[in-house]
Amino acid sequence: MTVIVVGAGLAGLTCARKLQDAGRDVTVLEAGDGPGGRVRSDKVGGFTLDRGFQVLFDSYPAVRRNLDLEALKLSHFASGAIVCRDGKRTVLTDPRRAFDLSGLAETILTGEIPLSDKLRLLSLASKVSEHAGEDAEPSNLSIQKYLVAEGFSARTIDFFFRPFYGGILLDRSLGPSAGLFQYYYAMLSRGHACLPSGGIGAVTEQLARPLFGAGSIILGATVQSLIERSGRVEGVILEDDTQMIAESVVLAVDAPAAAAISGKQIETAGVGVSVVYLSGSDPLWKTPYLLLNANSSAVLNNAQMLTNVAPSYAPPGKCLLGATVLGVDETNDDVLSHRVVDELKELFVGDTTALKALDGYKRLTVYRIRYAQPAQPPGEKPAPPPATPGLVFAGDWTASGSINGAMLSGERAAAAVIAGC
Repeated sequence: MTVIVVGAGLAGLTCARKLQDAGRDVTVLEAGDGPGGRVRSDKVGGFTLDRGFQVLFDSYPAVRRNLDLEALKLSHFASGAIVCRDGKRTVLTDPRRAFDLSGLAETILTGEIPLSDKLRLLSLASKVSEHAGEDAEPSNLSIQKYLVAEGFSARTIDFFFRPFYGGILLDRSLGPSAGLFQYYYAMLSRGHACLPSGGIGAVTEQLARPLFGAGSIILGATVQSLIERSGRVEGVILEDDTQMIAESVVLAVDAPAAAAISGKQIETAGVGVSVVYLSGSDPLWKTPYLLLNANSSAVLNNAQMLTNVAPSYAPPGKCLLGATVLGVDETNDDVLSHRVVDELKELFVGDTTALKALDGYKRLTVYRIRYAQPAQPPGEKPAPPPATPGLVFAGDWTASGSINGAMLSGERAAAAVIAGC
């Protein structure tokens, strides 16, 4: 009898691949018009537009187990960032992996970060190495409280950690669990933040390919509820009232959808993000660094000159810039785009070359992702609902809100099905 996996995102595809490899009959039901969930890319006029700025950490354990990284043709960001505050731009780089000598010299000489904090940054990698396991561990501390406890000054926290980890966790307050900070810092110390040449969607396309080859993915299939008899889940009911019977069902969807389909109590809080894509003829900066906005009044949290990292993201002679605004900005596309461009002009004040290039930039599109990540406050992560025979949950909300967490949850769900959930 078939195992039904609901959702063709990272968790669902990883689960289905594991089941397929184990010789199980599996059917993946995806409500959308393609696989990938939140990890998809669109092709627009020769540009590759990821649905939200996302990177692949090549040191993630689940990523290394489940993906052919060589086939993805990865390019990586430089280890560091250009940090903008009060009309100044400062390069901060990891001295052990500096992209260039000028960036290394600027990092050493800058007064934006006290010397004592520079030394703490150097020692932090070894300090968090014990947290480089399968996934982030729970912590009762927020990132903010953890950094203070480690002795970092408010100046350094505001200047670097707030915009950098605000961009990763979509929360500049640094209120999420310190366990996430420790894990991501360890992963970045061991590897790189990468972009596949075909866009972040190439990750899910690679996972989906053998499943499509076997005819195991059905697109446009919206599941509205479960079939449950005598306390066991035995299948699903689609939006058109079609019933599909199964040996087991894996709900590999985001937390709000899992709650709606299962009718169970699930923590559905999440964080959203808005991403504006702009194109032009010349780059605003020429290095593969992330741009961080450390100003307290920031609308734009971070920006990335994507074609400095992966030229394949744009047609020849064109540049692609992604601008990340935390939260779901409800203003229209024109207003939001103008706000982003105006803020970029403030960040590049005095740089006539960048400002001239920016004058020629045009908006390509805006993505607003209402549930980009689950909320991840300090303390123990809420457990999925009590086990129901025949039903398994998967998704980043059951692990950590990351590519690794989603794939790890898919592995665990497959193992539970094979063990006879």
